[in-house]
Amino acid sequence: MDLQCYRAQDESTFNVGIWEGANPLTSSLSLLSVQLIFIILLTQFLFFILKPIKQPRIVAEILAGIILGPSFLGSNKTFKKLFYPARGEQVLETISTLGVMFFIFVIGVKTDLRVMFHAGKRAPIIGIIGLIVCVAVVMPSCMSNMMSMEPDVLKVPMFMASLSVSLSINSVLVIVPILSDLNLLNSELGRIALSGSMTNDFVGWSMLSVIIVSEASAVSSQTAIWAALSIVSLVLFIVLVVRPFGLWVVEKTPQGKPVEEGYVFVFLLLLLLVIFYTDIIGANSFTGALILGLVLPDGPPLGSALTEKIEIITKGLIVPLYYTVVGSKINLWHLTIAKMPSIIFLGVLGKMVGILLPSLYYKIPFLDALALSLVMVSKGIVEVMTYNFWMSIKLIDRNTYSILIVSVMLVPAICIPIASTLYDPSRCYAVYKRRTIQHLREDAELRILACVHDQSHVPGMLNLLEASYPTIQSPICVYLLQLVELVGRLIPIFIPHKIDRSIADGTTGFEADPIINAFLLHEQSNQGVLSVAPFTTISPYASMHDEVCRMAVDKRVSLILLHFHQRTDIAGHIKANNGLRTMNKKVISGAPCSVAILIDRQATDTTSVANEFMHEVVVLFFGGCDDREALAYGERMARHPGISLTVIRFLPSRGIKDDQAERKLDNQSLDEIKAIGLRTRKVRYMEELVGDMENIVQVIRSLDRDSYDLVMVGMRHTWNAVMANDSLSDWSECPELGVVGDFLATAEFDSMFSILIVKQQDQGGILASAGYNAPVHGEDLPTH
Repeated sequence: MDLQCYRAQDESTFNVGIWEGANPLTSSLSLLSVQLIFIILLTQFLFFILKPIKQPRIVAEILAGIILGPSFLGSNKTFKKLFYPARGEQVLETISTLGVMFFIFVIGVKTDLRVMFHAGKRAPIIGIIGLIVCVAVVMPSCMSNMMSMEPDVLKVPMFMASLSVSLSINSVLVIVPILSDLNLLNSELGRIALSGSMTNDFVGWSMLSVIIVSEASAVSSQTAIWAALSIVSLVLFIVLVVRPFGLWVVEKTPQGKPVEEGYVFVFLLLLLLVIFYTDIIGANSFTGALILGLVLPDGPPLGSALTEKIEIITKGLIVPLYYTVVGSKINLWHLTIAKMPSIIFLGVLGKMVGILLPSLYYKIPFLDALALSLVMVSKGIVEVMTYNFWMSIKLIDRNTYSILIVSVMLVPAICIPIASTLYDPSRCYAVYKRRTIQHLREDAELRILACVHDQSHVPGMLNLLEASYPTIQSPICVYLLQLVELVGRLIPIFIPHKIDRSIADGTTGFEADPIINAFLLHEQSNQGVLSVAPFTTISPYASMHDEVCRMAVDKRVSLILLHFHQRTDIAGHIKANNGLRTMNKKVISGAPCSVAILIDRQATDTTSVANEFMHEVVVLFFGGCDDREALAYGERMARHPGISLTVIRFLPSRGIKDDQAERKLDNQSLDEIKAIGLRTRKVRYMEELVGDMENIVQVIRSLDRDSYDLVMVGMRHTWNAVMANDSLSDWSECPELGVVGDFLATAEFDSMFSILIVKQQDQGGILASAGYNAPVHGEDLPTH
């Protein structure tokens, strides 16, 4: 046992000041501040240099501890005395451990256990088989090496059983941060990993509980009984007292209002009491914190309030501090290697095989199944806290502890970069067929995926659907996807709303959600020609595009309608949602069908009534597949008896080398429009000669004089050379919209007409031959 001495009189909480000759690092507060600054800067620097090779944060944070520990900087006596003296170690460890308890509590609050029961059968079976195979591989190896294990392992049988189960568990608390860093939470791999790890978690911790109680019974039957009763009492108190209180707080809080500060204080106090109780009964304190968090309602208002109060400081400061403290206990040069690394390797291998085989049985492609197994063998906060607990109760000593912690760092450091390279979520978006408006038969149903973020998006979207002119010959099926940012929850949720349409008087059953109700009312007013199927996704913006694209593939839609990320508030100021923009850009680049961005100039925070209907529509045609798609959509709108269509073709005034095949396709599409214009006065065709972007801008600005309601344009154009030569394209604010679309979207272009920027589907081609099996009818989608 290490013995370290220091003089108590050298330590104080505060400092008298350097002007009086005091050493600033002799006070606890100054020393702690310097240590925190040093740790945070080092962890952030390491994560910055490791991020390009897809290393998770835990690798950088444990590595920072190893660097600061006796392996490197800590071996220097001057550095150790100044920055990490013995008197400061206990303070750091206590603060970091308490902070991690709060972090684990927040993770529990954000976790919705109902996901485990709505995940389908595939993912739970994969998770359970992975655990069973791993235990079956590791346990015999542990038992056969019991006498030749690390010399500092105490209570060898209990350790062997606990280690076997620990290596077999893949906790959802570890999987979520990894998937979040890789932006795979909404991917197919992410959904299987989350659902499988939740089942694996439940079974694995049940096994560990049995082992703990069995060990207590070895001391005496009375000890086992008291240990079991103390744990059961805690669980009953949390479930029967704390959870009803949490539900009462949620019910009492008005919708849309935050939870009162007093209630938040009560739950934080309860957390401290649970931590104290689990510590005095000899259990792992993080287990009590996790159980307390799991029983509380996730999401707004309570879950989001607790998350908001705790998460920023714990995730950004305390967790890196905890990992660094853990890593600083390791001395790489004093490690004694015996049988432990080989057992850990067998555990990883057994876990991979246990995940890979059932995944292949369920016809998941081999590369995706391999990536899934690599993700699910990764370790993190749960294992670190478990090994720390084992050392604190003298189950293992420093050497075995160091080997286990190094394995926690090395396994994800190797597996995660390989998994991110093997798995490409966009493979499931590749399709053979053309899913566009241009290639849709005139008598076919038009399927539209309408993505709505809030109520201000509703009027413009409904007007656009009305202008799309559903008829008996060509009906429209609208899949409404309400986009909700993931706040106060850990796992994304996909909710298919079941609407009762079997009411005798023929009306539609309504939901409490005003957005869904607005679309259902629109369905009623277009009964027989338009149908609405509402869904909600609660996801982080970084991976929300996966949900949109997956649904587009599953429902075989021809057009995804998105809203522009900027809008005007009641005071006339521009408000931007950068998370929504991130999602839009990813959908545009990977959509399995055509995509359109709607810029609704009349949408504000207070929009509550429908906009004026779009009577006058103009299509700006420069050439290319995107403009042809916009033209096809405009042609469909022209069939509406209340809409007039104008097509303005822009032609270069100077010779430009272009694609002859593309020009031929452009002319064919325009000839059809001209023919319609000859038969009816509702379609007007015009041509404009332009030599540069300035000429184009002049023509576009003149549109205000004609009082158009909707302007449509493609994102990309075949003779982009005229535009790119101008400096206007160099300072574009939203390059994802294209040169013309970006100009129309800018605040400087002050016009009241709405804008629809269209991109035609990029055909997946050979990627579709990968044979990716997309989920059928939402199988394995976490739903309520």
